[in-house]
Amino acid sequence: MKKHNREQENSKPEKQSWFKSKKNVEQEGTEKLSETVEEVSETEVISETVEEITETAETVEEAVAETAADEVVEEVADDAAEVAEEAAEGAESGESSEIVPAEDAIETITETLIEENAEEAESDEKDADSDEKDADSDKEEDEEVPDDDSEDDSDDSEDDSDDSDDEEEDEDEKKDKEESEKEKSALYMFFDTIKFVAIGLLIGILLVVFVVQRNDVYGSSMEPTLHTGDAVFVEMISVYTGNFSRGDIITIDAKGMDGYAHDENLIKRIVGLPGETIKIADGQVYINGELLDESDYLPAGTMTYVGAEGQARGYDEITLGPDEYYCMGDNRGGSNDSRRMGPFKKSQIDAKVLMRIYPFNKMKIF
Repeated sequence: MKKHNREQENSKPEKQSWFKSKKNVEQEGTEKLSETVEEVSETEVISETVEEITETAETVEEAVAETAADEVVEEVADDAAEVAEEAAEGAESGESSEIVPAEDAIETITETLIEENAEEAESDEKDADSDEKDADSDKEEDEEVPDDDSEDDSDDSEDDSDDSDDEEEDEDEKKDKEESEKEKSALYMFFDTIKFVAIGLLIGILLVVFVVQRNDVYGSSMEPTLHTGDAVFVEMISVYTGNFSRGDIITIDAKGMDGYAHDENLIKRIVGLPGETIKIADGQVYINGELLDESDYLPAGTMTYVGAEGQARGYDEITLGPDEYYCMGDNRGGSNDSRRMGPFKKSQIDAKVLMRIYPFNKMKIF
């Protein structure tokens, strides 16, 4: 029997791994049943019953193997063993009339176990279906959750995009503001430059017209103090204030006066002030009857004379008016001045010489 079962087992095609495990259990139950049958078959009374049980067990074994039900095989084997034991006990005690035919007993047991196994299989299928449904629902939930996450992510991305758009707008606004500020600053700088240039020009004009000018010396009437070609700075403030002193070098507009036919201004030194009496005699200059010391600007031994034309006009001795100045050049022998043209009015004075700026080696403040 064992050999037959093993040969039958070996003759069966291989199935999946889970079926092999069930087959092992089946083989164990069959071995147990075979051992019991061998013990029972020793008695002559139930030998035929044992053979029928064995054949029925093999039939059940094949049915169970086909359905791959472990519990059916085990229970059939146990029940067959119990039946065999009861048959053996009955045979020993002589109560053979109580033994249930093997076919009926095995069929009853098989049907019962198959029904139970079917019910359990149905319940297992139901449980499996419920598990699959639960798994599907879990998958759906899991799939929905990523959707939510994706929605959240999309919302976040939208928020991020909105934030990025806002940031880009802010950056654009900042850039526009910076550009406008740069343009404004450039305009401000341009207008500031124009303003400073205008102010500089205005100041320059004011300085040139009302404060300081550069004049050039032509002629030799002021030698040895000034020579032709010298450049001097003159200021006009004293003209407005009337602050003139004896010894100041001034420029004079002498156009229209007798004895002067040039358009250039004269450059002379103030000798007599308004209200003073000027007298020139014996080569000397007297102010209000006193000898004038001119050693600061005239070389020693310089003599001063008045020509016949000037004497005829009375310019060798004259009392000056309130706004008159008696002016002469330092080159007393070659200067056309008050000794010939008479005193100069205050209104004819254009400027006062501040300093000689050229030649550079002869720069001097007066």
